[in-house]
Amino acid sequence: MKKAHYILGFLLFSQLFFAQKEKLAFYFGAELQPTIFKYQPAAHINARSYLNDRLSLGGALSFTSKKYSENFGYQADRTRSNHIILNVLAQNDFINTEKVVLSTYLSTGLYFFSLVNPDEKTTQTTYNDIDGIWVESEYDVPKKLSRDIFYNVQGGVDFSVKLATITEDKIGIYLTSRAAYQFVFGKGDFINGNQFTKPVFSLGVTFKGNR
Repeated sequence: MKKAHYILGFLLFSQLFFAQKEKLAFYFGAELQPTIFKYQPAAHINARSYLNDRLSLGGALSFTSKKYSENFGYQADRTRSNHIILNVLAQNDFINTEKVVLSTYLSTGLYFFSLVNPDEKTTQTTYNDIDGIWVESEYDVPKKLSRDIFYNVQGGVDFSVKLATITEDKIGIYLTSRAAYQFVFGKGDFINGNQFTKPVFSLGVTFKGNR
């Protein structure tokens, strides 16, 4: 009897996991992200694969950069901060009609912060395997003054309105707005993650269809 329960549970899980495996969603938008002093426009993209009609899993990436006339105690005339967020994403479309989709989402991952001196360069070397031959490449990058990694958690809502459908491929195009509260945990060299713990907002376009 237990074996039958295990088989039934496996079949139900398999149905959940593979039901809508071919359905994908891609979001491209502009996001307001908090930086050291104030909000800064950021580029945001995410990609999701649907497990069923409502639940999807994927990943999200945000990037922004901000220049400062301050040196924050380092030997530099000016500085620039780079902010990269790389999260895994789970989203639930609890209202999913032909024209409107309202979702909640939770994403979690890593927040990479670096402060650089744009006026001073350092040389970095990379090695690439090209047809079995290792090729050495050197390039100049701004000197890093501080580099920290924080833990990032975001919970929010996603509201999408369909704009059009590409008939041949049956791809829906949606205008999407996203709002979340972001928690950043950890302590850095001169800045703490809680300084980035604030609401975040995003506006962009979602493409949704079959693979």
